Amino acid sequence: MTLFDANDPALFGERGLPLPEPDIGRGVSPDGTHLPVLEPTGDIDHLLAQGTEIQAAATLRGIHNVFDDGGYKELLMLSLFNLRKLHREGDDAEDAEGRRYEMKTVARVSSSGKRKTSLSVTTEHTLTQANIERYRATFLWIVAVFDQSVPEVIYEIPPAKLEPYFASWEAKLASQGQLPGGAPNHLNNPKIPLKWIALHGAQVWPKIGRANLVGGW
Repeated sequence: MTLFDANDPALFGERGLPLPEPDIGRGVSPDGTHLPVLEPTGDIDHLLAQGTEIQAAATLRGIHNVFDDGGYKELLMLSLFNLRKLHREGDDAEDAEGRRYEMKTVARVSSSGKRKTSLSVTTEHTLTQANIERYRATFLWIVAVFDQSVPEVIYEIPPAKLEPYFASWEAKLASQGQLPGGAPNHLNNPKIPLKWIALHGAQVWPKIGRANLVGGW
């Protein structure tokens, strides 16, 4: 039996073997269904062009999969405030002076498409004392409310203004005692109401006027 490399340019291409005709509609599944079932007839050229342009801008900011795990929202926030994403566990971003930032996004629209009537900032699925200490050490928190892909309003708030929450979380952690197995004490994603952020922070985008927070906090 002769082994060959399917990536060898001598096999396929202008001077190699001709590419096989696509087997559209001739494959048959075990239940008798002709495969493939789906036919790519939609025009996605404009989406690919936009996606390529957005990804190129994201790559310059250190985001290599912009549409995964909130990358698009991060890209907007990093670009808007000229920040650099940190590629290590801990703080989200830093500026040219090396000051650290915690970035949080709040979704106006739920995953099921419903507009939320109450908004809050999530923290960590397993928030520990180390998380709280890191939160305190940041220069600022940036909190952005997104109406799907559009930023609705963005606030900044210094960590000192969040101290009532930090202290409350610390007290709850201390009340747990030592967990079995030596695992660190943790809280399950404690939240901060957006209303607190708005009252004690500063709106930084849009620059003029108040955003229309339709649907409440």
